[in-house]
Amino acid sequence: MIKIFVLANSEKYGPYTLAKLRLHVKSGNFNETNLCCYDGENWIPIHDIPEFREELPPPPPKVVAKDFTRRGFLLGDTADERIKAFAVYSALLGFIGHLLLWFSFTNGWIQIKGETANLLLSPFSALYTPFSVLLAYEAYQLIREIPTSFSNSVGKQFEIVTLLVVRDIFKGLSEIKFSDDWSLDGNLNLLLLECLAFLVLFYTSMNYRKFNISLMISTMEVENLKTYVKSKRIIAQLLLLTYIIIATLAFSGWLIGVFNGQGDADRKIFFLDFFTVLILADILILLIFYRYSDDFYALARNTGFVLATVILRVAIGAPGVSAMVLFMVSGVLGIAILRITLHFYTSPASLDKRNA
Repeated sequence: MIKIFVLANSEKYGPYTLAKLRLHVKSGNFNETNLCCYDGENWIPIHDIPEFREELPPPPPKVVAKDFTRRGFLLGDTADERIKAFAVYSALLGFIGHLLLWFSFTNGWIQIKGETANLLLSPFSALYTPFSVLLAYEAYQLIREIPTSFSNSVGKQFEIVTLLVVRDIFKGLSEIKFSDDWSLDGNLNLLLLECLAFLVLFYTSMNYRKFNISLMISTMEVENLKTYVKSKRIIAQLLLLTYIIIATLAFSGWLIGVFNGQGDADRKIFFLDFFTVLILADILILLIFYRYSDDFYALARNTGFVLATVILRVAIGAPGVSAMVLFMVSGVLGIAILRITLHFYTSPASLDKRNA
C-alpha cells in the first residue's frame, strides 16, 4: 500500500494512503500543488501522483431529446390538434342532434320503441352523446401518454373512468322516479353512490395530474432507457390500431342495436374491450421495465398502478353498486400508491442540500 508524505508550510505530514490523501485535498487541508513524496526519493506535486485522480466511468452516449419525446405516427402534437378540433365539433353537433331527437320524440313526431327510447327520456339524456365523443378523445389522449410516461397514462385512465361515471349520472337523472313520501327510489340511491364515486375518482385523477412522478430520476442506463421508451412507443402504436378497430366495431354494433330497439347507453360499450387490451399493454410495459431496471421501488409502484387499472376494468363490467364500490377502491388504491411514492422519494437535489 502506498504511503505518502506531504510537505506544506515547511512541515512534513503523513504518511497517508492514497484514499486518505484524496479526502484531505477535498476538505481543503492540502491542495493539489503541495509537494509530496510517495517513492522515498522525489518531491512532486500531489496532482502528479499516479492514480491520484480517480478514474471516471465512461461518459454516457449522446442523448437526443426526440428519443424520449417522440410519440409515433398519429400521436404527435399536430395530429392531436386536428383530432381535438374534430372531437369538439363532433361533440357539439352530436349534442344538438340528440336534443332535436329528444324534442321530436317528446312531441310525438317520431316513434322509437325498445331500449333505444331510454336515450330520449329527458333533455339530460342529450349529454350522453357529447360525453361519449369526449371519452373517445380522452382514450386517444391516454394512448399518447404511454410513450412518455407510464404513470401519466395511469392518471388518464382515472380521468376516463371519471367521465364515464359522470355520463352515467346524467343518464340516471332521467330515470329517477320521485314520490311524496320518505322512501328513496332505487335509482336515486345509486345516483348518490355514483356522485360519491365521481368525487373519489376526480380527486384521484387530479392528484396524478398535480404530481408528475415521471420526472423522478431513473437509475436505468441511457441505452436501456432508449430501448424501453422505444418499446412503449411500439406498444402505443399497436394500441392505437386496436383502439380504432374496437371503436369501429363498437359503434357499428351500437347503431345496429339502435335500429333494432336495443341501443341503450352502457359503459361496457367500447370501454370494456378497450380496458381489457389496455391492461395487457400495461402488463407488457411492466415486464419490459423489469427487463431493464432493478429499482425495487419503481417496480413495486408500477405493479400497484397495474393493480389499480385491473380493478377499474372489473368495475366497468360490474353492475350497479358493485361497480361504484370497485371504482372507489381503485381510486383510493391509486391515491395511496401515489402518496407513498412521493413520501419516500428523495430527489438528487434534496440529497445535495442535505450533504452541503
